Amino acid sequence: MSGNPEQRTVSRDVFAPPDWLVEQTARQQAMAPYCGLGFKKGRLDSDLHAGMVERLTHNAERFRPETAIDEIQTTEPGVIPVLFHEDPEFNRAVCEALKPMHETWAGMRLTESACYGFRVYQRGSYLHNHVDRTQTHIISSTICVDSRLDEPWPLYLEDIEGRPHQVNLEPGEFVFYEGARLIHGRPWALQGDYYIGMFVHYRPLSLANHSAGTP
Repeated sequence: MSGNPEQRTVSRDVFAPPDWLVEQTARQQAMAPYCGLGFKKGRLDSDLHAGMVERLTHNAERFRPETAIDEIQTTEPGVIPVLFHEDPEFNRAVCEALKPMHETWAGMRLTESACYGFRVYQRGSYLHNHVDRTQTHIISSTICVDSRLDEPWPLYLEDIEGRPHQVNLEPGEFVFYEGARLIHGRPWALQGDYYIGMFVHYRPLSLANHSAGTP
C-alpha cells in the first residue's frame, strides 16, 4: 500500500453517507477479497492520455445527464450533478490497454470487468464514501482525464487499517486501488467548473475462472 505522503491533507466539510449506504458498505466489505495492495498513485502514458482528451473533445456535444446515482449528490440547486457519455468501443480499448499495468501492480493475471466514462462531475457535486462491486471491481483505477477546479477535489481513501488519506489528481494521473474492499469517495463539494473521470475495473483471472466453474 502506498499512502503518498507528499499529499497534503486539507480540512473540508464532509458529507456523511446515509445509514443505508453505511450498512451496505459494511456488508460488501465483509465479503470482498483483499489482495494486500491497498492503493497507489500513478501517471498515464502521455499518448494514451492525449487520446482520451481528443476523444473527449470529439464527443463533447454528446454528453447528457447521467441516470441518477444515489451515491452522487450536489449542493447546487438546479445544477445537474454529473454528465455522462458512454463510448463502448473506446472504453474496451482503454480497458485492454491499461490491463498490463494493473497486472504488474497486482502481481497477478486479470480479466476486464468494466470501464466507465467519461463522467463529468459539475460544480457542487460530491460522491459519498462507498465500496465497489464485490466480485468484479477488485483491482481498479480512477483516472483524472481533465479538470477545471478552483481548489483540489481529492479522492478520499481509507486503507485496510481504516486510516484516512486524501489524494489529489491532476489530468493524466490516476490511482490504483482495491475498490471492492477500500472505502473511497469524494465526500466534499466540488469547487470549480468540472472534473472528468474514467474508471477501469478488473478481477483476478483465477476468480473469474472459479466463478465460471473452470477447474
